[in-house]
Amino acid sequence: IERPYPDGKLIVSRTDLDGTLTHVNDAFVEISGYEIDELIGKPHYILRHPDMPSGAYKDLWQTAKSGQKWHGYVKNLCKDGSHYWVYATVVP
Repeated sequence: IERPYPDGKLIVSRTDLDGTLTHVNDAFVEISGYEIDELIGKPHYILRHPDMPSGAYKDLWQTAKSGQKWHGYVKNLCKDGSHYWVYATVVP
């Protein structure tokens, strides 16, 4: 089941260099279906949908580690098994 992206909202998350979530905003919590304490300190990949190719994340991390912004579509997995699409921007 696909969840629609919430109109007028910006989904924000921040990770450390290991990909561990250090910040999420209310819109991120709402669409993911997780509580904030279930997200902070966890690896961002808990949201990785199995349809997403590993090469997309390899490119994302290589780009960010080189100091450049990365943009692309990402299919994320919600806590209840549904999913949502985002056009993500990753800033190093």
